Amino acid sequence: MRYCKGCGLPVPYGKFLEWTSDGTIIGKDSAHTRLVYLKVEDIRNMFKGITQRVGVSVDRYVAQAEKEVGKRFAKALVPGFVAHAPRGRIARPEIGVKAASHFIFNYMGGLGMGCAEMLEYRSGQGARILIENSHYIPLVVGDGAGVFEFLERIPVTARWEPVGPDSYVVYVEKTEQPQQQELAQELALEKEANIPGEVHFERCPKCKIPFLVSRSLYLDLDKGSLRNTVTGDREVALPVESFHAVATVMTAHFGAELPYLMEKLEQKHVRESSGVRYYADASGDKGMLGIFSDFTWRGVGNPVWAGNTERGVEVVVDNPFHPGMVAGRVAGQYEAWTDSLVRSSWTEEAPGRLRVLMEPVA
Repeated sequence: MRYCKGCGLPVPYGKFLEWTSDGTIIGKDSAHTRLVYLKVEDIRNMFKGITQRVGVSVDRYVAQAEKEVGKRFAKALVPGFVAHAPRGRIARPEIGVKAASHFIFNYMGGLGMGCAEMLEYRSGQGARILIENSHYIPLVVGDGAGVFEFLERIPVTARWEPVGPDSYVVYVEKTEQPQQQELAQELALEKEANIPGEVHFERCPKCKIPFLVSRSLYLDLDKGSLRNTVTGDREVALPVESFHAVATVMTAHFGAELPYLMEKLEQKHVRESSGVRYYADASGDKGMLGIFSDFTWRGVGNPVWAGNTERGVEVVVDNPFHPGMVAGRVAGQYEAWTDSLVRSSWTEEAPGRLRVLMEPVA
């Protein structure tokens, strides 16, 4: 992989990703996939917290939902001549399969999702994949199953087995059960138009990536991991669709309160482990908005207003990647900054506009 001589980040970052003026990160693929950078530990703690609250492991629900995201991932990235080639060893020789998988695995590694190696591929039947240093294995398994279903056009199941510290073998296998059309339709999420913004970045003159990004992230491609150079935390870039797909499936199984549970878990995780003190810059004309200065380069959304009102402290974020998650992040970062606890609630004032209300805990 080539690296930019201007900022040091991989050249594909500038080629495939665009940091926009409305607080979003949009892929330059055919699907215009939106991405968000988050701490790996926050993601793991989120699903661990949900599992503890509902009393059963949510891993299989996560993998099930992510399979639909994996299909769209493959459709957007895999070259058309590979995606639409007939099945079979002659049409899909081993060298072609390895080339396509190498491309996808590199893309995953560049986003901090871990390392992968194709151990076995049987066209029309299944595959074995070695996954190491994964950000969260059920998400990776779901992606892998979705990619295989898209390429082979057959329904599959997927399972994983640990083979070492943070190392798994994933088994993707053909199933006689047809794809759940109702699930696919339920997850056919419509993209909402973003609210225009006025976010301005100082950018690398060569690759156009914001310097905030290159100064904050370090990629170790051999390990498939991203490190935050400011906080030391491991980060990962994920499709925003992942959160909506997973929330849709788990809400169907565990009830409509799940988005609010996600909010409270995110608030707690961010409050206890946030690097907000490194990012906060409440001086000058930024005011309270400085607490959320990392939102735009992460693709979390565009904080446009923050202040005290008669009801309490309020923050408005345009184009949040997920309303519950962003509301929890806002409250958690405010708590970390003020060393206080708050009760938070949120409303979607309009499509693409989130208002978070925070009141002190008596």
